[in-house]
Formats: sequence, C-alpha cells, structure tokens
Amino acid sequence: MSRYFLILPLLFSSLAQAQTKAKKPRKPFSPKLDAVVEADRLHPLFKLENLYPEQDVQLKISAMAFHGDDLYVTVFTPDRQNKAPFKKGEIFKVTGLIGNSDRSNVKAQRLMGDLYEPTAIAVHEGKIYVGEKDKISRLEDRNGDGVYTTNEKVILIDGISQPNFHTYTVGFETIKKDGKVYLAGNLTTSVRLGGSRDLNVTMNPKTKRGSTFLLGPITGLEEQKDVDIEYFAGGYRTPNGFAVGPDQEMIVLDNQGVFNPSNEFIRLTQGGFYGHYLLKKKNTNIAAFQPEEVDSEVGGSRYQTPPTVHLPQGIVNRSPSQPVILKNLKGPLSVYNGQWLFGDVTLGRINRVFLEEVEGVWQGAVFLHSGGHDPEGRSGLTAGPNRIIEGPDHNYYIGHIGHGGLWQFLPKKGEEPKPHYGLQRLSLKKANELPDAFNEMVALRDIPNGLEIELFKPITHEQLDKARFTIKQWTYIPTNGYGGRNFGTETLPLPERELSDDGLFIKLTIPGIRDNSPPYVTRQNYSNENVGWVIEVKVESLPLYKTTAWYTMIRHQGGGANTQVAQSISAKDQPMEYARAQFAAVCAACHSLDGSRLAGPSLKGIYDRKQKVIRDGKTVETTIDEAYLLRAISDPLAEAPVGYPPAMPNLNLVDEEQKALVQWIKTLK
Repeated sequence: MSRYFLILPLLFSSLAQAQTKAKKPRKPFSPKLDAVVEADRLHPLFKLENLYPEQDVQLKISAMAFHGDDLYVTVFTPDRQNKAPFKKGEIFKVTGLIGNSDRSNVKAQRLMGDLYEPTAIAVHEGKIYVGEKDKISRLEDRNGDGVYTTNEKVILIDGISQPNFHTYTVGFETIKKDGKVYLAGNLTTSVRLGGSRDLNVTMNPKTKRGSTFLLGPITGLEEQKDVDIEYFAGGYRTPNGFAVGPDQEMIVLDNQGVFNPSNEFIRLTQGGFYGHYLLKKKNTNIAAFQPEEVDSEVGGSRYQTPPTVHLPQGIVNRSPSQPVILKNLKGPLSVYNGQWLFGDVTLGRINRVFLEEVEGVWQGAVFLHSGGHDPEGRSGLTAGPNRIIEGPDHNYYIGHIGHGGLWQFLPKKGEEPKPHYGLQRLSLKKANELPDAFNEMVALRDIPNGLEIELFKPITHEQLDKARFTIKQWTYIPTNGYGGRNFGTETLPLPERELSDDGLFIKLTIPGIRDNSPPYVTRQNYSNENVGWVIEVKVESLPLYKTTAWYTMIRHQGGGANTQVAQSISAKDQPMEYARAQFAAVCAACHSLDGSRLAGPSLKGIYDRKQKVIRDGKTVETTIDEAYLLRAISDPLAEAPVGYPPAMPNLNLVDEEQKALVQWIKTLK
C-alpha cells in the first residue's frame, strides 16, 4: 500500500545556484542546534496532532481516501499466521477532521462490514470503490440508507487472488488516459511463512501479481463487462506503497525479501520489471513484464529495471509504506516541493526522498525525517504509519496499522507494544514559526566528479572548514535467497569541497564513485548488474537536523569508476566480520542482541540454552548447540521455537557462511 513520486528535471550545479540566487535570500544559519540529535523525533518544521476518534473503535487503517472533507478508510486485522481468511474488514467514514483539533468532534461512522481484507479505496463520481484480497468492486447504496451490505457490491473484477496472508490489493489512485479515468494500484504476491516465495495460483487468467495495474475505465455506473485490467510495470514482492504524482508519474515502495536485498523506492518506467521473479508453473501467473526466457527459480538482476532509490534495511527502513508528495509549498519551505514523504510501519518512522533525472535515468537520495513514539501524538507517532495522504486543507493525514510480531511498531526494550491503530495529522509550520537554529540537507545531487549538497540555510566558509565528511559506497546482489548484505563497501576520499557564494550549496569532489556500469560484483552466479550503488554521506561538526543521507547512483555524470572492486568480506577468511555484517543486513529485523523480544528470540546468551520447539507437530525440548543453529539457518521452518511465529526466512547461505554465523552467535553472552 503506497505512494508516489515526482521531481523536477536535473539542475546542474551552476544552474541550481543561479536560480537560487535569483530567489529571495534565505535567512542566514545560526548554529545553535545541537548536532547530536535523537535518531527518531518530530521534524522541527512540522507539527503533529492526534485526531483519533474518542469513540470505542479500533481503526487499523489499510487504505484512505478523501471525498470533500470526509475521510473514508478501510480497516482490518492483518493475519501473520496464514490462518483462515479474515473476512471481517470494514469501511468507516471519518468526519470532523478539517479545520478541527478537538478529538471529541471527530466521529467514525461504520459504512460496511464483512469485507475480505480490504486494502484499497477510492471515491469517484460520488461512488466508493474498494479493493479486497480477491476482488475490486463499486458500492451501490441501493436502498438509500447511507450504509452498505454485501449485496450492494458491483463486482468489477473477481478471482484476483487465492487465499494467502501476503496477497493484497493496494491503492487506489486514479489515472487519466485517453480522456477516461482508471483505478491504479498494486497487487502483492503470495509468500510462505518465513518469507520464501509461494506459488501464485491462477484464479483469474487476467491477473498479474507483483504488478501495478490499471482497471477501467470507471464512470460511477460501469458494470463488469465495461472494464478491463492492464499492467504498467511489475516485478515487486510486497509493494505496500503506491502513489501517483501531479504528472501521473507512479511510485511504488517495495519491501526487502527474496530478490530484494534492500527496500526500494521506485519511480516506475512503463513496461519495467523490477526483479522479483514469481515462480512459473502451469497453474500459476507471473509478474507483468517478467521475462519468459529466464528461469523463474533462479532469476537474475541482468534482466531487471534498476530501482530508483535504495532504502537500506534496518538503517532507513524495515517496512516502507505509502508515500505522499510535497507540493504547493511557499516561502522558505518551497525548496521541498516535488519531494516525497513515506512511512515505515515497524520502525514508526517517516522518511523523505529527493529525486532527480540524470541523463534520462531517475535516481535520488533518502533522508530520515520524523519518528519516535508519543502516546499523545504531538511529538511522535502513536503507532506504525501505514497510509499517508494529503487532505483538502493541504495537511497530511496518517493512518496506522499493526498486528504483532513483524507487523507492528516495535517497542524499545522495557516499553509496552505500540497500539495497532491510530490517526494523526502532519502539517508544516508557518514561516514565522520556523526555528531559527534549524538547518538540514535539503537535497543531494549528482554532479560531474562528485556530489552536491543543498542546505536549508546558508553556512559560512569557516563552518565548512570545520565540517568532517565520511563517504562510503556499497552495492547489493539480488539472489533467490532472502534479503542480502552490503557488497563492495569502499570508503571514498574527499580531496576538495567548495561552498557556493550564497552559502547554500556544498560541492564535493569525490573520486571513485561507481554507478550501474562494469565491473560488476558477483557471488554464486549472481551480480549487482542493474542494481546501482548506495553512497552514504555523513556530515559531522556541522549542526544539522540529520547528519546522514543515502544517494542511489544508477548513472554518474561523466561515468562511474571502472577500477576493480575490492573483494567483499569473506566468511572463510573473516568469519566474525562477515557474521556481523549479515546480522546487521538481515537478522537484526527479528533478533535483538540485548535480550529484548522481537519477532524472533534474542541472540544474547542463546547458545547452549534449553529451548522448547515444535518439531513434526510435537513440542520437544532441545539444546541450542551448533547442530541446532545450523539446522535453524539452513532449514528454518523445520523447528519453530515455542512462543514465536514460524516466520524465519531461508537465507540461502553456503556452508562457510552458516558456520561463520554460528561461531559468532556462540560469542553473544
């Protein structure tokens, strides 16, 4: 369930500076802000309000759409266990939001129940459209009572999914084509408990899961015979983020998993295939534009379209959700126009993405924005942000969802679990409310021979001289195993830095930047072709709200470095270093090192401990020794620890890598 993108064409350094000089000068930067800032807090230019209705109702929001001042939401409880299908989803109309900050005036009216895991909603020509797990329908209030029953559906397409806890219809946005209106959204894919791919059994031959669809045309009066479904792009695993920008550009956010070593923010190319292969059998469907000639069991990034921005797992994101574009901002805030905000359900976080077009290729940078928990909803999020949309008042409304285990805003050690529901308003402060001490990286751009940082407020040459820059780059190798660590990590030199005359742009000369060109990094017959490189830019001793940005380099102006890539960490030669890197990239999402409980057991002191497990349907007690750990890594669903969901994925590691992890785990006392 997700959202968008847009960005102005690439502005070269000189042009960007010239245009900035032509604008009204920005207020000089006063370095009063402490450079050491909590990892998660509310962005200083924004304010939050908790607008959750005070009624006895739990709105676990899976989709949102405004119609006038009224907010329509779908709600349901996500099912992590893949038990019987959840067919108690609901639709609510929320009133009293616009122009109001008093929760007692916010009301939620139940419009419909008995829906099959609804995760898409739109209102067009006064009619409600809803996307369930297995169908897309238009609602008709035939008796005029203002609510809907199951027989008041006009089904537009049916049989789009077999039962699986991981298949959803995400959306909706509307797209105009040839003067007609279409519903646009994503179809997520079937997976097994643990994260490996499952068969997407064909129910309706028109269905292409793991893909972005257009359904229509819609008129408010259409019947099933009047509409058809077509596909814009495909090749995603868990595209829980979709949006359409002002120029009808489509954005998808996908989650880490098989063929996805990182989370991804994707500005779609029509006909693009983004690398997640669905298993091809006689009774299955595959993703739109998935190359038929490629072995679907094996896959390979050679045949994929590059992502737009990587969202490093655990560092930036774990469960990215819907985006929303910043637009029509005035005054000093106008520098953010065209950038995107998007949520993360399990980290309880909102991030920001800047995009640019370089030689016909879209790429850009991601920045940490807002986060942290606040039960009152004023200085942090009340739960995990799943949906965010712009309201008619041009503020942003956030809907929360959760369920437990992996699907919740994870608490810190000693904290109570966060709620699984919530509704908040995010708004920008007025010009006279902006803090004088605030400064941050607004954008990170590609330039010949380096990168350019744009700042919110100007700095001085003296401040730049004191600043320290650490620049690293790495790549990923998508495989048919779950997730993946960083490869080819290099620290880049920074011989020169230059400040623009207006103090707003820092030009960094950085030799050695790589892009999506040879030489490629390889591992077990897989490579990083069409993956690009992540460039991490960390700025210290310069008071900024956040000190780090991550730029995804697909096309570097003037060409990327062609020197041989340094050999990656070897499990054979550097077992402890390899194990730590593998843990940080994949395992840390579910296993802590401090004894706290996440989706899986903590690894602290786990070796040589007694553990009850479910084996062949029976509960037995075993000792966590080397043999047990090797089994858990190589065949994670064979034995499930009692009290935890059977959800560990197969990491697809070779023997040396498995042994390195086990040896490292033995040291975690």
